[in-house]
Amino acid sequence: MSASRPIRTCVGCRRTDERSALRRYVRTDRGLVLDEAGGAPGRGVWVHPDRRCWDGALRGEFARALRAPVRPDEIDRPPFE
Repeated sequence: MSASRPIRTCVGCRRTDERSALRRYVRTDRGLVLDEAGGAPGRGVWVHPDRRCWDGALRGEFARALRAPVRPDEIDRPPFE
């Protein structure tokens, strides 16, 4: 029996993928920041490191997933830079 790998859903495209294929963002007092280690406390959202997924997330999916408004100037940086 093989070990199962954590699966997450990209907020940009709504496809599921292995956790290692996505980047996690978490809301902090500084805004929405990239959680490079993947273990920061707080409500997180996952997005593929792809411009199309990023654009989808910016069109309101970050806010929907976090249940709070998110302004583009509050976001740390895209996951594909």
